[in-house]
Amino acid sequence: MLHGVLGQIVGQARGYTEADDVGVLGSLLAGVGMVIGPDPHVMVGSTRHSLLCWPLLFGSSGSGRKGEATATARQFLNSSALEFSSLVVGGLSSGEGLIERLKDPVEVDPDSKRKQPEWLGTDDKRLLVIESEFGSVLARAKREGSTLTSVLRQAWDGDRLSVMNRAALTASSSHVALIGHITPKEFRLRLAEADMAGGLYNRFLPLYVEKSKRLPRPDPIPPELVFAATEQLRQCIGRARRVGQISLSPDAGELWDNELYDEFAGDDEETVASEFLRRSAPNTLRVAALYAALAGSDQITAEQLTAAGALVRYAVGSARYVLGHTSRDVRIDRIRRRIEESPSGYLTRAEVSDLFGRNLKADLLDELIEQVLADDTYAATKVASTGGRPALIYGRADLLRSFVPPNEDQRNASDRPIGSQPRNEPVVHARLPLPADSGATDQVLEYTTRQPGRCHACGWHTASQGHQPTCTERKSA
Repeated sequence: MLHGVLGQIVGQARGYTEADDVGVLGSLLAGVGMVIGPDPHVMVGSTRHSLLCWPLLFGSSGSGRKGEATATARQFLNSSALEFSSLVVGGLSSGEGLIERLKDPVEVDPDSKRKQPEWLGTDDKRLLVIESEFGSVLARAKREGSTLTSVLRQAWDGDRLSVMNRAALTASSSHVALIGHITPKEFRLRLAEADMAGGLYNRFLPLYVEKSKRLPRPDPIPPELVFAATEQLRQCIGRARRVGQISLSPDAGELWDNELYDEFAGDDEETVASEFLRRSAPNTLRVAALYAALAGSDQITAEQLTAAGALVRYAVGSARYVLGHTSRDVRIDRIRRRIEESPSGYLTRAEVSDLFGRNLKADLLDELIEQVLADDTYAATKVASTGGRPALIYGRADLLRSFVPPNEDQRNASDRPIGSQPRNEPVVHARLPLPADSGATDQVLEYTTRQPGRCHACGWHTASQGHQPTCTERKSA
């Protein structure tokens, strides 16, 4: 995974940061691939691939150290090329905005009375977009009429950027790298089938990152270390710019044909994770070609291809870890998320139906529930109901395995008609562990004779004694 000058930089920075090595490496690949420019490339059939890398860093807020990983890489990149800092932007809001930044130069008539454009365009089509809140970009891309998704797809391909609207904006070419930061939870919440099928997400290299070590008071990277590393990187970038088309060496070709191609060519699984990885093969060749270009060569060695394969293999594992339980049907994911967020750890059929405004037909609702239960993570079980047949609840299998059926006295009590019992008399329908963070001393939920539901004060299911003691007293007990 760590190879050449970029691997050396990651190793030198390791003792001065809590950032994950793979996050620093991904950020370096994006920045270096952008600053080298569009000339070095690798051909996949008739398709030309510039050496662009789009890492999407997944990590928890704060502890993931996503921002620190990119900041560490930028400390070396800022000195690698004089123009680097002027080529870094953020705040993607629309496809038109990206095209405006990369549009061709326009001639201005000084005698014209028309308002002159603030930005006259550029011949330099290089750009590094850093989005520390990538969830906001996904939200903007889903707005009706947004062109952001289609323009980003064009940018990954290094194509001419254009949109068909009244302004008819165009950029004759592009060389755009993108670094995104997002938490796994937010990404799953933002996920939309239309975006996945459109092929935007599989342009990215998903990399899961976390704090690599504990450094309460990290020292800054010594200036002399930064200077020596960036001087070497500057020389490597200069050599890379003189390289044109890059191909596999005989040894690398044999490795690709016999091992790596079948591993990264994709599969036919109908999961979001597999959809995310459709471009693993070209991403592998892009990274390997970038390693070769930095070495000043137009031939990818077996060692460079192996290092690139290790990084993409890590990306495959990251995608499956983050999205492994995510279905291509967003309704199934909605049920799963609500089960996970439920204070009790499960949902009734009525609560599942409520998620969709009670607008789904019974057979479709049954089909969705069946697909949720097809994953061994979730299960269904019957619980006693006050009058009528037992009710089904759907929840995490590990939680339902600890289900304790009510004893005979409780079962007899629950058989009595609702109207024949005092309002506050507790009736135990099921014994389930309370949420770990509830702070309650009792570990059993006891429903009242009233219709089971959640307390408006605390969000828990209604508990024994008609909520006496009160929710506030109960939570602080």
